[in-house]
Amino acid sequence: MATSVRPRVRWAAVGTVLVVAAVAAVMSYGHLRAVAGKQGEDAAVLFPLSVDGLIVAASLVLLTRRRAGQPGGALAWCGLLVGVAATVAGNIASAEATTLARLVAAWPPVAFALSYELLLSLVRPDAPAGPVAAPDPVVAQEPAEPEPAEPGPGYVPPAALGAPAQHVEGANVVTEPVPVTEPVVAPVSATARNPRADEQVLPARARELIAAAGGRPPGRRALARELGCTEHKARTVLDLVAAAGATTTTGAGTAGGEQ
Repeated sequence: MATSVRPRVRWAAVGTVLVVAAVAAVMSYGHLRAVAGKQGEDAAVLFPLSVDGLIVAASLVLLTRRRAGQPGGALAWCGLLVGVAATVAGNIASAEATTLARLVAAWPPVAFALSYELLLSLVRPDAPAGPVAAPDPVVAQEPAEPEPAEPGPGYVPPAALGAPAQHVEGANVVTEPVPVTEPVVAPVSATARNPRADEQVLPARARELIAAAGGRPPGRRALARELGCTEHKARTVLDLVAAAGATTTTGAGTAGGEQ
């Protein structure tokens, strides 16, 4: 758990950083001014301000953008790095041509840049200790539809009873009648209702057809078509008619002989 820093400790840190930055800035200023004077620069007094001032300006831009919750930006970081490189190079150029002298001359700009960044870190807003979890979005739940009750053992659906169907159009309920298909009942012939009628109706009808044809019996297929029965039935009818005709002829002959 993070604890707050006491104001005295914070101000002591700020004061220490300011002293180190001020000393480093004065030393770097003297080195850059000497380099600019040797090169014949008329404004040698202002030259160090343009170099170290670039570091200050870039750092302030980074601080401002960070407080606004924005990324630092490539231009601000480029300005900071170029300023640090320029001040280090200028301070090294003012030193003698020995390694130790160059290291000593390069220290003030490095100390100034680090001290200034430390100073800005004291005034930057503290970053959160950990990632802040976003609240879960509240999803509105639709009311659950009631489950239909299970029908009893004697329940008959309305569709089976010819009840009208319903469907919703907008806010109105439209009822449509359910077409009821009536069963098709095939006509039942007299012979189908009474099978015994075949022995009387069909032979009589066959005799009428034979008489209409001049005594010539029709074919089995033609007779079946006329009587509305099967060919097997038509053949049976023809046998009955023929048997009845033979019986009649025999009876007539016997009666003539007796006379």
